[in-house]
Amino acid sequence: MFPMVFIIAVLGPGDSPSTVAPVGVPQVRQSVEKSLVFLEKEGLEWETTKCVSCHHGPWMMWSGYEAKKRGFGVNEKSLELVRAGALKAYNTHPKLKPTNRDVLTDLSINVIYLTFAMGAAGEPDAETAKLFDKAAAHLLEQQKDDGSWKVFIKKTNAQGVSTTFLMAPLIDSDDVTTMWALLALNYRKPAGIPKEALDTSKAKGLKFLSDTPSAETLQSLMLRIMLNKLLGKTDEVQALVKQLLAAQNDDGGWSQAKKLKSDALGTGQALMALNTGGKTAKDPAIAKAWGYLIKSQKPDGSWFVVSRAYEPPAFSSYMGTAWATLALVRTLPK
Repeated sequence: MFPMVFIIAVLGPGDSPSTVAPVGVPQVRQSVEKSLVFLEKEGLEWETTKCVSCHHGPWMMWSGYEAKKRGFGVNEKSLELVRAGALKAYNTHPKLKPTNRDVLTDLSINVIYLTFAMGAAGEPDAETAKLFDKAAAHLLEQQKDDGSWKVFIKKTNAQGVSTTFLMAPLIDSDDVTTMWALLALNYRKPAGIPKEALDTSKAKGLKFLSDTPSAETLQSLMLRIMLNKLLGKTDEVQALVKQLLAAQNDDGGWSQAKKLKSDALGTGQALMALNTGGKTAKDPAIAKAWGYLIKSQKPDGSWFVVSRAYEPPAFSSYMGTAWATLALVRTLPK
């Protein structure tokens, strides 16, 4: 029998506590099954007809491989097709910059996301390990003197005027990019990089973070929890988890940043961080978040997420759907 997890304060208009059904594992699994169908369909179409991207491919693979490990049915042929396309594009490019987005910036941010996405599949084969090693070498090469990793996209118009901008949440503040890079460097031991060089790079990155105020975004808080967990800093993790719990909105979700409403991307990242910090489905905060996500999911299995960048919301909504899926899968009882 599935354990039942009850929702706290996720009532809709006209609902009363006696008319709102509790949300349990069966509903969460159904929600994940719907979202996996959406992620496969949209991800496969983008990656095979448009380009190898950082807003579809990695998130399709990461959520798909994680769901597979938890017993969900996934189309492995679709995952393999996207994985093979990304490996071919990046492993055959001398500077790891096969897409038009990559060439706009020094740091190829997608190699970080691909590390986590492909790593979720398990032990890497030779081609995947090759990408992981190239990605690690690229990260060391692109680290700034102050220990950070930065991503600024620059565009020049016909009049020669250059504009620098970010594509949040894909590319966010410097502390966020730096934490993603450090987590990627700690994902596995890369071949071909001396231990001393790797240790020096990590130490510089950590010093930058200690000297830099944290960005006031959900993603920054999530990554600090994940990084401190990796470093074995239990007290820091619990303090940050307490801060994250306090940021939960009345509807059960989390906002990506101040002045924004709850959405699936912020809520998914928050749940992933809480799971990293030791919280389980028995925790009331996770029960509330489950209710928020199930209530706000669209009939096609996706979640709508307002764009924080100039890009259309299709990109942010796809990422938000993947984060929500990852979070629901991670917080389900084993």
